[in-house]
Amino acid sequence: MKLTKKLAVSTVAASVALTAFAGIPLSSQGLAEKLGVSGVAYASSATADSTLEDDMEALYDALVETGGLPAVESLQGAFEALSIAAAGRIAAPVVDKFVTAGPEKEQLKALFFEAVSLYYSPSDEGLEKLRADHSAFIQSFAENADVVLSVDDIAEYFFDIQAEFFNQLGEKDLEELLTLMTNSSSLNMLLEDVLDALPMSEYAVEKVFLEYGVTTEDVIDVLSQVRIEIGNDILFINAATALFTAYESLNTDTPVGGGGGIVGGGAVTDQLPANVTSLLDNLKAALEKATDAEKAAIIEKFVKDSQSLINDMVVINAAGNVTVVNGQAELKLDDSKVLPVIAGIAAITAKVKEVAPKAVLKNLGLTFNLGAVTQKAFVLNLSDAVVKAGAGAKLTGSKFIVDKFEITTPFGGTFSSAISLTVKTSDATKANIGTLKSASSVFDFSLKVGGTETTKFSDPIVVSIPLDSLEGLDKELLSVAKIVNGKLEIHGGRVKGNSIIESRDAFSSYVVVENKVSFNDIASVQAWAGRQIEVIAAKGAIEGKAAGKFAPKNNVTRAEFAKMLVRGLDLENNSATESFDDVKAGDWHAPYVAAAVKLGIIKGRSASKFAPNATITRAEMATMITRALKVTTGAADVLDQKAALKGFADEGKISAALKDGVAFAANHQIVIGNAGKFLPNNNTTRAEAAVIIYRALNFDK
Repeated sequence: MKLTKKLAVSTVAASVALTAFAGIPLSSQGLAEKLGVSGVAYASSATADSTLEDDMEALYDALVETGGLPAVESLQGAFEALSIAAAGRIAAPVVDKFVTAGPEKEQLKALFFEAVSLYYSPSDEGLEKLRADHSAFIQSFAENADVVLSVDDIAEYFFDIQAEFFNQLGEKDLEELLTLMTNSSSLNMLLEDVLDALPMSEYAVEKVFLEYGVTTEDVIDVLSQVRIEIGNDILFINAATALFTAYESLNTDTPVGGGGGIVGGGAVTDQLPANVTSLLDNLKAALEKATDAEKAAIIEKFVKDSQSLINDMVVINAAGNVTVVNGQAELKLDDSKVLPVIAGIAAITAKVKEVAPKAVLKNLGLTFNLGAVTQKAFVLNLSDAVVKAGAGAKLTGSKFIVDKFEITTPFGGTFSSAISLTVKTSDATKANIGTLKSASSVFDFSLKVGGTETTKFSDPIVVSIPLDSLEGLDKELLSVAKIVNGKLEIHGGRVKGNSIIESRDAFSSYVVVENKVSFNDIASVQAWAGRQIEVIAAKGAIEGKAAGKFAPKNNVTRAEFAKMLVRGLDLENNSATESFDDVKAGDWHAPYVAAAVKLGIIKGRSASKFAPNATITRAEMATMITRALKVTTGAADVLDQKAALKGFADEGKISAALKDGVAFAANHQIVIGNAGKFLPNNNTTRAEAAVIIYRALNFDK
């Protein structure tokens, strides 16, 4: 079995969190006790069936031999830390089918909580208490289905589900597994197939489930909630990988583990790129012989080395994968070269997450450099396998560099199957730009996802368009314009070097133009805000109140500032939604509020009210700007909030919830005080807002 298939199997297993309820023994001793813990049923004198006990001991031994037991134990440790409320949310989809309200429901919940706690921390005393408190109560439900439940009935049922689940995964090819990783309906169908494969007549627990209307969907909901409550996908991925590896070793004469195949329990590393295997093996060796005092330094170095290796791995020279057909250049990658890179990055990030949970790795996107391409049309392809593997590994996206042009597509969402992106260039003419001056060629984009023409995306594509000669042009007034029926829609963009960068959530034809906008009422603010108003207006981030009228001294509303911020900093996302009662879908400001809310930049005045027409205060504006810059630049909070605010005599008037944002904005001179005061509760004029957006547009952390 190839590495990529192993990783896919592991990810699918993690997706349904099967390890959450499987009967996995933590010790080769006391199996009867552990089997008793597995069930939530009447079991007054049951003992473990010898075949079942043998099977469980064999799986336990396989986990030990393949090095996967620590990964399973780590997941079980996370279960021990769950609160009673969290356990209740996990149980609800099934418990609610048995009892809807009253004392019985509370007792059933209590039973579930105690069973979960006992399962992950078994003891004779706990088992006896469970039986004494709940045996008669549980049997009352079993009697309604005309069955008698024993400990072995419950244990064997879940044990067989797990075995059948891994059995069916092992029979699927890589393409099917990759589909399961990103397609929830396919995953649900797999679970249904697993449950259907078990002979219902042999399991008393299924008869009880059927009696009370517990469905496959209810079981799936439980598994989904388990993963939500644990909140750590890495634990599931490692535990699921360990279990699959153990099952595989039980069905082959060749051991799966050993020789560096398992690192830290459960992370499959055989057939990874050699430099990744070396990095992980070196960490394992160093930690095994290190003292507790030495481990912190070893892990810190590992994180740095991981980032350095990722930086090297993500850049792939794709010039050799470009062919020219009918005058059109086309990129077709070799999956056998790309998939191991993705697997290597996934293995590194998983290990970093395990040993240094607070560490943040950057640059987790692939870059394909095609080199110089002279053709005016080119097609960029990513196979279904690469797209699904990238999404499964949680990579940020794929950047394609074609000479001086760059385009980055995300993984996931709209981009969840094979991608074919076509780019055609042509000269700008008066027919498509009118009287404006162009600064680039016209770029026409078309996209197929899974073979289907796609024009709008759930997450934006980032385009970097190379600029032509700028002689006679004002660089700050350049903007990306969308050509719509012979007219131009201004969309802004950030000039960086000799390119302009713009995020787009829809495709059409685009060109870069110089967009001069003038107002005849800004003389009173010309000295300190005139240029800033001109630049921000050129980007389409702020518009006049009427032809030639800017109204610089008018106060800015929260809705107006949302648009300025989103358009100015290139944060548009038409797929975003919001749920404020006072923002309707058809409102002009709705898409800007929604985009900002999705990114965590803007919050309502209350949970249900945004107050779009209320004037925005300086402290609110500073906080929104700060959040936006953290999103766009990765900037960090000010380390010393008090030091950043100590120069303002009215620091005490700044709301505690807004102080971090004000400190950041003041420290970076984005929002400046007046005469030793910040004036946090004062309103902001349109001229002031333009200046602040201009500073944010030019912010460099």
